[in-house]
Amino acid sequence: MTFLNRSLFFLRLIFVVAIALVFFLSALSYKHLENLNQSNEMVNHSFDVSLKLEELHAHLKGIETERRNYILTGDRHHRALIPPMDKTIRRVVGELSLLLYKDPTQQHNMMALQSAVARKLQIVGETYQRDNITYTQQELIYSLTQGNQVMDQISKRIDSMLVREKDLLERRRSELLFSQKNTPVYLYIISLFSLALLAFSFYRINRDVKQQKLINRELQLSLDTLNLSETVGEYGIWTFMPDSGVYTFSDNIYRLLGLEPQSFPATVEHYMEHVHPEDQKRFKDNFHLMGTKDTGPFKFRVIRRDGQQRHFQATGKYVNTLTGDQVLLGIITDVSHDIENRLKLEGINWVLTERNKNLSISNQTFGEAEKIGNFGIWHWFSKNDRFVFSDNFIRLFGYDPKRFEHRLKNFMPAIHPDDRSLVISQLQRMRKGESQEGFILRVDRHDDQQLRYLSVSSRKIDDAANGQYYLVIAQDITEEYLDKQLIEEKNIILEANNKELSAFNYAASHDLQEPLRKIETFLSRLKDKDYTKLSESGQQYMDRTLLAAGRMRALIEDLLQFSRSTRSEEIFEKVNLNRVMQQVQEEQAHSIEEKNARIVSEKLPTVRAVPFQMHQLFANLIGNSLKYSKKDLAPEITITVSRVSSEEVPQLKRSGKRQYYKIVFQDNGIGFENQYADKIFTLFSRLHGRSDYEGTGIGLAICKKIMDNHNGCIYARGEEGKGATFTVLIPA
Repeated sequence: MTFLNRSLFFLRLIFVVAIALVFFLSALSYKHLENLNQSNEMVNHSFDVSLKLEELHAHLKGIETERRNYILTGDRHHRALIPPMDKTIRRVVGELSLLLYKDPTQQHNMMALQSAVARKLQIVGETYQRDNITYTQQELIYSLTQGNQVMDQISKRIDSMLVREKDLLERRRSELLFSQKNTPVYLYIISLFSLALLAFSFYRINRDVKQQKLINRELQLSLDTLNLSETVGEYGIWTFMPDSGVYTFSDNIYRLLGLEPQSFPATVEHYMEHVHPEDQKRFKDNFHLMGTKDTGPFKFRVIRRDGQQRHFQATGKYVNTLTGDQVLLGIITDVSHDIENRLKLEGINWVLTERNKNLSISNQTFGEAEKIGNFGIWHWFSKNDRFVFSDNFIRLFGYDPKRFEHRLKNFMPAIHPDDRSLVISQLQRMRKGESQEGFILRVDRHDDQQLRYLSVSSRKIDDAANGQYYLVIAQDITEEYLDKQLIEEKNIILEANNKELSAFNYAASHDLQEPLRKIETFLSRLKDKDYTKLSESGQQYMDRTLLAAGRMRALIEDLLQFSRSTRSEEIFEKVNLNRVMQQVQEEQAHSIEEKNARIVSEKLPTVRAVPFQMHQLFANLIGNSLKYSKKDLAPEITITVSRVSSEEVPQLKRSGKRQYYKIVFQDNGIGFENQYADKIFTLFSRLHGRSDYEGTGIGLAICKKIMDNHNGCIYARGEEGKGATFTVLIPA
């Protein structure tokens, strides 16, 4: 009984563990493959968005070209091309909106792009509505300049969105490569668990079968011994003399009940006192029935003196004695072991049946996993040079598994001619027992002649039962392989674009500023010498020209600062922000004294940062508070600092568990509506006109870029008429 309970417990435990492992590994494989598919979809989505942006840019350039041609030549052919191009642009904008509806950042960019495109189409529409193109030189310059400005805004917005998509593409590509890299590992783990489970199941079944054989031998020995001895055979003999009505019990009948021999009178009634209460009536009826005729054996339960329940079997038959008298000869046998063994065998048979079902399900599940994962396996048993190919491995080469003969040479026609020598070389290395490395194999599928790329890897396995064999896994990676090639081509194009942008920055810093300085110099000399000779309107034009030149110079300088803030090659070092704050106050002392401003700052920390960028950050924030102060109220700027965890700040939840310095700049200026809290950090974004407040709309955008470079963030809160609060978070 102890062995049976222990064996059943282990068999049930193995069954439960097997079911749990199968479901867990199946769910793990499904989840991993689902993530792989999602990564593929997201990479394709990034490509679609980039292509649509390039397409929109091309169409906008085209419609601007046709507008210019129409303005300059008056040729109606160019005018006729505008409506269909307008329709195409609106369609592409709609498609882009649908593609970007899940990305809040790109949605914001898309809204700005839609606004610029709408403005562009409005300008083109105004040109299209003019049937007679007669422009003065000033109108012509204004129209062309206006079109160029809008196109520049659109180009910069599209470039910003392309950069965003490039970042998303790189991240999604990394996730995709990570999933692809781990797929073979997951599959290998699943195979390893399956083999381990199979080996352990075989071990348990083999041990139980051996134990069962041992028990059967013991039972057989018991049966042989029963013919020789009651004690060894665990049975007792009883007799009944019909003439006298006397029963006789052998000593072993008492021993079977756990009693001393002859401890109670040899009668049916006294014996029934030890029979199980539920079996007493059946025992009495069958026992009296044996007294009248020959009957078959019957079983009953007894309760031994030690409280143990045993199963007995009774049978009787009339025999003639040597004296001619008839005697009812009966045998009571302890059959407890037989019943226990039968129950044990039934339990083992049930467990074996369930295991066979589970193995069948596992094999079917692995076959489906091959189809879903688009991979196949084959085994080469070096002991007898035998090959076994999975059905899906055969399908990868375009063959029908039901009609395919499992021979290695039958795959050769489907292998690309240039790769056959590689396959032969790898097989030779495998036969020599040399180490193998994974390789890419090209296959011309047999059924549809499609060129596919397979990633092939192998592993040598030593198995006690089957000897040494090789496990080879082939996975179809055609889409991933082609995507990788496309990405490499895109990278080359992006590198060329970066070089062009560097050249543009150089031109902006030298070629654009030099003529602008000359213009300002000549205008300044003209104003000094001949200003009084000009008419009143001429003097106004002179003042406006000088003002416009100054704004343009400031814009170029701010753009260069913005460009510099986007570069990450600056060296990080320890920066004392108190010293930076002091330098900024000294630089802006004139504005502070002029506006009678009051700046109160707590002790600021020392951080690892780029010194120039920290100086630029503080200068822009202090300058912003001074610029947008109230005219009738002296500015008050309060700077506080605290230490926070990234988990406490929603804007930093994706940055992991890190500590940050939270530096808050609060002023009592004109403030702004809080709905524009994100917009003010956008390049060229202004909430007020140039006539009200000077500026280029680049300062806060530079601040945001600086914080991005330092793995921090900046955000703002404002209330119109009550002031603004800018919060800077920089890693501690």
